[in-house]
Amino acid sequence: MAIRKQRIIFFLLAALLVVALPTSTVLANKQAWKAAISSANELHEVVDSAARGTGNFGTNPDGSIHFLISVRGLSGVPTGAHLHAPADSSSNAAIVVSLCGSGPDTPVLSSCSFDNGVMVIEGDIMGYNLNGMTAGAFFANLRDSMVYFNVHTALNPAGEARGQLIPR
Repeated sequence: MAIRKQRIIFFLLAALLVVALPTSTVLANKQAWKAAISSANELHEVVDSAARGTGNFGTNPDGSIHFLISVRGLSGVPTGAHLHAPADSSSNAAIVVSLCGSGPDTPVLSSCSFDNGVMVIEGDIMGYNLNGMTAGAFFANLRDSMVYFNVHTALNPAGEARGQLIPR
């Protein structure tokens, strides 16, 4: 009887490990970044804005990056939102990914959603969305906190609010 109980416990533990191992492996490989977005983070003078918000970015199992960004207090309708790299919080860099609106490449989203004074954009960045940078270089810049988010408006065409992507 004791041997039978030991076998049952052993099989239950083995089954639990089989179920838990893929989950823990996926979670261990998941990478995430957060951006605290503010007009105060811009490196130039910003006109009539107290914009602020958050950006959350995380890897998907297929290697793409999912993002959800919300910014309120913009001076007007966003004309574009981008990821720039490589640059720390004290320098500027070229656009690497157009998330929405205008940019040097086809944006991930055709337009920037703006409702009741709040921009909310959500989507997935694929390798083909990168402009002038390989996926490997982009991920290296993300790991080193050398990527920033920037949103532009007609009143602030150089950028109205900015946030550095920091690993979490």
